[in-house]
Amino acid sequence: MDWRVLAYQVSDPAWNMAVDEAIFTNYLNGESPPTLRFYGWAPATVSIGYFQAVDREIDTDNLDSKGYGLVRRNTGGRAVLHDQELTYSVISGVKDGLPGNLKDSYLYISRVFVDALQVFNVDVELDQGADKRGFTGACFDAPSWCELTVKGRKLVGSAQYRQKGSFLQHGSILLQFSALDLESVLKIPDGLRGSYAEKLRAKVCSLEELGVIMGPTELASQIIESFGRLYGITFKTEGLTVKEAKLAETLAQHKYSSVEWNFKRGSTRDELRLYRIQTRNR
Repeated sequence: MDWRVLAYQVSDPAWNMAVDEAIFTNYLNGESPPTLRFYGWAPATVSIGYFQAVDREIDTDNLDSKGYGLVRRNTGGRAVLHDQELTYSVISGVKDGLPGNLKDSYLYISRVFVDALQVFNVDVELDQGADKRGFTGACFDAPSWCELTVKGRKLVGSAQYRQKGSFLQHGSILLQFSALDLESVLKIPDGLRGSYAEKLRAKVCSLEELGVIMGPTELASQIIESFGRLYGITFKTEGLTVKEAKLAETLAQHKYSSVEWNFKRGSTRDELRLYRIQTRNR
């Protein structure tokens, strides 16, 4: 099975999210191949889930003072501070032989990360329990099923959007992690103020903390090898198609850079119901 891989590239937050959506849109139209993409962020950026409210979750004053970016994902989940990490995205679906439901497709990809990280002697586990609630709006303060943990501490966080038997999944593998940096940009409940970073350190780990020092391209190369070893996938390193690049430019400028998209105040019950129907596994 042949897939395309987009090599690691650091870009701004609007472009990062626009490219993922552009590839997924063209994949749905049968005009793009199944794709594995790796990327980083400049500046460091807080991405928020589709349904989160910025004014309720994010301390925008501190965000601005630190020079961090902000972007809303089109996937669900909670806030992530993208800094010293490898970010990945996978665009594929049942027509390429991948599982047809949400949990199994998560598991399919997570097994690749387990295989890749074990090469570096990381004793990583698949958390297959029910979705857990964290104590703030941060993604990494609680694992969901099929996410990767080390002794109960989250190492990889992911989110997925599904449509017509296809999916876009993207997520973060933490190379380094600063609980204080994340704490500084979140609105912390009064009862947790002053102790949040300590609580977060107990729930999150990074490869650096585990004694594994590597750059994002080294980890990306191992993930590519693990996809091939587990599933027989071969990769061709290519760039965006002309259609993808054109759509990504439009999305970056008019959607992911816009105040209307990034700062909207959540959704009505009808909007929430429609989104769940669209993304539900069928």
